[in-house]
Amino acid sequence: MTRSRFLDPLCTRDLGPDLFVLTSELRYESVLLNETVHVPEGFQTDLDSVPRWLPLVYSFLHGKARAAGAVHDFLYQTHRVNRRDVTRDEADAVLDEAAASKGPGIENLWAIQRWWLWSGVRAGGAAAWSSGPKRLKIWNRRNGIRH
Repeated sequence: MTRSRFLDPLCTRDLGPDLFVLTSELRYESVLLNETVHVPEGFQTDLDSVPRWLPLVYSFLHGKARAAGAVHDFLYQTHRVNRRDVTRDEADAVLDEAAASKGPGIENLWAIQRWWLWSGVRAGGAAAWSSGPKRLKIWNRRNGIRH
């Protein structure tokens, strides 16, 4: 793997305010992890959630890093990629890496946009990281998925 990239377009269906479901698998090749992240069809995500109470940041970032956000949400909920554990620091670094990557229908962000995105998850992502596996179990139970 020489450079990080998305292998698939991001395909989602809107489930309501800030909630989406992937309608096909999203694969992302990460140089940082030296792994391909497979975000499965049916995975629920808020994509690139940016707080609306930060209007300048919201207008600057909302809708710009959706594929990167789906990968990040997956890592936050599973704490794993394939058979390898992932730390919060790694998951946040992958968000920055993915936001800099391209793929089918996916454009990369500018460095300043990636910095704001990464800073936001570093400042406010601890609770989401801690509750990720619990939220995934609830979602799996609700959808009849057993592991």
